[in-house]
Amino acid sequence: MPESNLSAGSPRAAFLPLSVIVPLAALLILFFVVLLFPWDSLGRRVAWEISRASGARVDVPNLTPALTARGPVLRALDVTIEHPAIDHVQLFELEISPRFSMSWFSGDPTLRLWARSGLGNIDGVLRLGNESAFVGTVSEVELARLPLRLDASGIRFGGVLSADADVALDPNGTLRGRVDFVSPSLYLQSSLLPVEIPFSNAEGTIEILENGATRISSIVLEGGVVEAELSGEIGLVHRSQSPPIDLTVHIRILDPMLKRLAPSAGLRLSRTGEADIRLGGTLDRPKILSSQGRARR
Repeated sequence: MPESNLSAGSPRAAFLPLSVIVPLAALLILFFVVLLFPWDSLGRRVAWEISRASGARVDVPNLTPALTARGPVLRALDVTIEHPAIDHVQLFELEISPRFSMSWFSGDPTLRLWARSGLGNIDGVLRLGNESAFVGTVSEVELARLPLRLDASGIRFGGVLSADADVALDPNGTLRGRVDFVSPSLYLQSSLLPVEIPFSNAEGTIEILENGATRISSIVLEGGVVEAELSGEIGLVHRSQSPPIDLTVHIRILDPMLKRLAPSAGLRLSRTGEADIRLGGTLDRPKILSSQGRARR
């Protein structure tokens, strides 16, 4: 009888409690799912969806799951993007995670994106589908590295800026939408100016129109050399040509040397060095359509 009790009780004593077995089995199943899941195929699918929606050519290698401060994500390194608006860009690191949205029910996935690149950082929401769009922020943008297509204009921008963007993506490769930016260190170089113009604060709103032109709703530039407020439009042309402009500018020149040069450039300044200017022509050869020296109250 004791042997019978011992043989009957031993198997039960050898098993782990049910409260331990179930979580352990779930963890093992999850481990093998993560280990065996075709992440490369998923990466190609993500790249295809983004390419189809934006007109870009995207390569997403080595997509793997990761746990970050932003929560669980799918991470990829050395992502390559080729797009007509930005030429060639490499994302050192890209993180993607699904974001709840009603668009999923119509077959248009919505993703949370975080990326780090040589041009700057991206953090926002990307909606894919027939009406693809990006809403989010870009930060630490190196202006000197941006492909602004101003080679024919003789103008160069530098410094660092951050921006809030709400732009639509077109399969034909065009962008449209609104960008609100701010920069504490913008500077301007031009073949028409004798010195580099630095600005300690620059902020404004631009709109990218459906025809590819840029509408400047308002831009304010502040610095120790020049202060300005401008609005108007910059047209779209082939990159080998300088774009046409139609700008209204209120300028205040603080630098004495530039004040002395202003009349020879066709600027009529007030006693405080201010003027209201209407500019036409092209970005490399602006024409002063009207100039009136007037101080703002």
